[in-house]
Amino acid sequence: MSNRPTGITLLAIVFFILGGLSLLWSLLVFGIGGVSWLTGAIFDATGMQSFGGTSTWQGFLGLLSAAVQIVVGIGLLGLKPWAWILAFVGVAITVVQGIIGIFGGGFFAFCCGILGLLIPAGILFYLLRPDVRKAFGK
Repeated sequence: MSNRPTGITLLAIVFFILGGLSLLWSLLVFGIGGVSWLTGAIFDATGMQSFGGTSTWQGFLGLLSAAVQIVVGIGLLGLKPWAWILAFVGVAITVVQGIIGIFGGGFFAFCCGILGLLIPAGILFYLLRPDVRKAFGK
């Protein structure tokens, strides 16, 4: 589509990359969680079973987040009005994950979490620009 702002194309690519990375990481966490839970259940190791259950849920939620990010990328490329709204949902998910990361532990996690919140802030600023809103019929 010729009237799609270049920034929207770049933003869609960012959502595809984030979705792909989130998909890979979440599959890893989901798999490790499932194996840990099963191992803990078999050997009656409640700590390992608890870790596995928590990791499994985190992996599942990460898979949902990845799906949202990929769908947002597709919708942004097509300038779909729903994609503009869903992009805010994707950014909100990223913000929640960043806040959890900030309080997840340690100075490094804190710094990465803070930096991880700057990107969603930039995306929100861009999505609210009048020319971008107009491209989505808002």
